Amino acid sequence: MCFEDLQVGDEYRSPGRTVTEADIVIFAGVSGDYNVLHTDAEYMKASLYGERIAHGLLGLSVQHGLLARSMPA
Repeated sequence: MCFEDLQVGDEYRSPGRTVTEADIVIFAGVSGDYNVLHTDAEYMKASLYGERIAHGLLGLSVQHGLLARSMPA
C-alpha cells in the first residue's frame, strides 16, 4: 500500500500501545533530545502539565508503527 492509496475516511484498527518510561528514556537517547520536558520529573511537577511529557515524535513513531501493523499486506 502506498500513501496515494489512502483515502479520507479510511479506518484502520490496531492493538493498544502504552508509552512507557523505558520508551521515553530510549527515545531521548536515540534522538538526543534531553529537554527537561521529557527528562526531569521534579522540574515538570511545577509546570502546567504537572508531569513529564513524551516526545511528540515518539508519539508519531508509535502511531506509524501501529498503522503499519494494521494495514493489509
